[in-house]
Amino acid sequence: MTANRSLYVYPWDLAGREIAAFVEEVQALGLDSLKLAAAYHAGKFLVPPRPGVAGPRVVFPEDGALYFEPRPERYPTLPALAHSDPALRRVPYQLAEDGRLALSAWTVLFHNSRLGAAHPELQARNAWGDGYVYSLCPMQPAVFDYGVALCGDLAGTLPWHSLTLESPGWAPYGHGYHHEFAQLRGNVWLDTMLGLCFCDACTAAARAEGLDAAALAGRVRSRVDGYLAAPVDAAPDQAGAWLAADLYEDADLAAFLRLRQRRVTEFVATVRGELPAATKLYVIPTVQRPTAQTWLEGSDLAALAHAADGIEVPFYEPNAGRVLADAVDTLRRVGDASRVRAILRPGPPDLGDGAELHAAWRGLEALGISEFSFYNYGLLRPAVLAGLRR
Repeated sequence: MTANRSLYVYPWDLAGREIAAFVEEVQALGLDSLKLAAAYHAGKFLVPPRPGVAGPRVVFPEDGALYFEPRPERYPTLPALAHSDPALRRVPYQLAEDGRLALSAWTVLFHNSRLGAAHPELQARNAWGDGYVYSLCPMQPAVFDYGVALCGDLAGTLPWHSLTLESPGWAPYGHGYHHEFAQLRGNVWLDTMLGLCFCDACTAAARAEGLDAAALAGRVRSRVDGYLAAPVDAAPDQAGAWLAADLYEDADLAAFLRLRQRRVTEFVATVRGELPAATKLYVIPTVQRPTAQTWLEGSDLAALAHAADGIEVPFYEPNAGRVLADAVDTLRRVGDASRVRAILRPGPPDLGDGAELHAAWRGLEALGISEFSFYNYGLLRPAVLAGLRR
């Protein structure tokens, strides 16, 4: 079954509904597949009403939950935390039984506050030693092995057309954590410095590469403390120039970032090797805008596009021009349009609140991108969702 027009969806939007009717609704939109959340993090979601569908208006998902029936014996390092509601766990099986839509397991990996809180020794840690509870460090062998086990378990449980992996690396510093406070403006330089992990596993990996991680962490602390004590905020162009200069002047910093990229690529390649050949593997490499900043999370666009079957890029931009500029640069780095899929948000806050969706779609097609997904069924107003028929 091919799949080139897909819709992202959460299990809580489907639990208790007649699956056949939902499938017909999706097909009527001209879509042929779903990206169904199979592992997901906490959040707070405002859900517009659907005609004839009862349900809550605000949803707080269980943190770090799996939306299928995991096999606990397959997880040697960290536990498989199945969602507490059996109705939500049944959704992928019901869709598979219907069989009319290709299914991709949308799998959030290491952005997991529940496991982070239970295992502080596996949290990413900044240059001051502060742990980030929402970010498991993939340099930690137990975290790496958990991710491989989860993907293998998913692939062996249901007839997924593909797996779509999100957060295979380090979560960036600015990622909307609960009640996130700062009385200064963030910028790409500051987020980069605060997002670097110096846990024991990262420090050991750096040492094995001949890098002095302790000295690098000291320089990061000095630079950031100096900035935080300064009386002004950097403008975006200034912060970008600072980062470029640090990457050019500090060879250990650049090498440390490449070390992180190699680890994420190794993880994705390992997962690819564990999956059946018929189950495709795609990676959402970033939550950064533009996509070129994906290295903040340890993602190497070209390497991931070839370690997996391709990458799926969230082109979340305010207008079609910015989408196409980002796509041109992404394709330049990957080198093969057939390995790049696009995710578009057809309503607020992107693409002129959806008015430029058609222009973005056609422009991406002209660049050679042929597979598209739309985010997200449960969050879009009915009128915006209906507009996908065009």
